[in-house]
Amino acid sequence: MALTHFTSRAGGVSRGAFLDFNLATHVGDSPDAVRANRALLAEQLEIPEPQIFYMNQVHGAQVVEVAGEFSPSAAPTADALFTRERGIALVVLVADCIPLLLSAPIAVAAVHVGRKGLVAGVITAALERFAHYGIPASEIKAELGASICAGCYEVDLETYREVVAKHPATATDEERHHLDLAAGVLATLDLAGVGAKVSSACTVHTPGYFSYRRDGVTGRQAGVIWM
Repeated sequence: MALTHFTSRAGGVSRGAFLDFNLATHVGDSPDAVRANRALLAEQLEIPEPQIFYMNQVHGAQVVEVAGEFSPSAAPTADALFTRERGIALVVLVADCIPLLLSAPIAVAAVHVGRKGLVAGVITAALERFAHYGIPASEIKAELGASICAGCYEVDLETYREVVAKHPATATDEERHHLDLAAGVLATLDLAGVGAKVSSACTVHTPGYFSYRRDGVTGRQAGVIWM
């Protein structure tokens, strides 16, 4: 049985640049603060730190499988982590993008889904990794953590049209040209036959979350999954 955990701004033991539970090393926060927060996360999950894996996320569709002697010391460049090994936790970091956690009886994945990743096909790529091991979509469950809502996610009209052309479910209306990323993710999962539950919290207008759209330079919260 897979377990999931979502963090917010609250609960950090360290007091770095953001005075919160930031888990990202690339956003200008104190390295010591981030290390302390990652150690606290490991303690909360009751999983040894060497068994918790992060990514260098680049808004693409690369999936990396964590297996064997894979080392967590250098985070792989990817937007999805996949594993069939028990006791290993996979982490996706976000501050408006969607933390998508996928689970099946013998495998789990953590997926970073922003606008670019959705268009690049990161969800399909992650599901294909399950299929590679003979895991049918009917056995996969999905969970979407807090992310930017359609009311807060305005883009330019050209970008809006490009995304909607590939993912019609993201559409609102051309006058406002706001994208509904969660709807796009849910439609993609539904087409694949994967059931999902989604958080109703918006990272932008909920103060308890980091939000890049709201604050610019800011921290990252996490979605974590393990077996």
